[in-house]
Amino acid sequence: MGDTSAAPNAWDTAAPFPGSPPDISDRRHTIDTPAGRYWELSESGWDAMLGYLASPATLARYGETRQHQVEVTVSDGSGERTLFVPRTADDQAIIDEAANSYLRDVGLPERPTGYRWFQRLPNDLTVKDIDEAVYEAIKHLPLDHHPAEAVPTIRAALEELHREP
Repeated sequence: MGDTSAAPNAWDTAAPFPGSPPDISDRRHTIDTPAGRYWELSESGWDAMLGYLASPATLARYGETRQHQVEVTVSDGSGERTLFVPRTADDQAIIDEAANSYLRDVGLPERPTGYRWFQRLPNDLTVKDIDEAVYEAIKHLPLDHHPAEAVPTIRAALEELHREP
């Protein structure tokens, strides 16, 4: 069922992101570049799956150089205060493992760590159009379906969106 062959996969063949992406991007907004329009995949397994299942030619990566921060709330005798502290390597490993666990569950290769992942948007479509097409495609699946059962349907919907006119 899965895509587990030793042949290069979409993660391996991803092109470099054209230029420097913004430090902070809302993953559901478009990033305009001279090479086309992109959106940034989140660190979630769901977005990784969407990125992988569309045409491999649309996937791009950029080495992660940002220092992420996490919000920590401390409660003590003087009250409660919120701090922002750097995300640790252990924190990042947990995030990466969660996404890769999801990818394994749906039968797809793990996403290499240490990168930001982007997808070139087809034609004049938006990320909202992609989300709507995917949700429309899977709405008829049983509510208790295993995520792997949705992969063929999602792949077909994404291939249709990315098909050249």
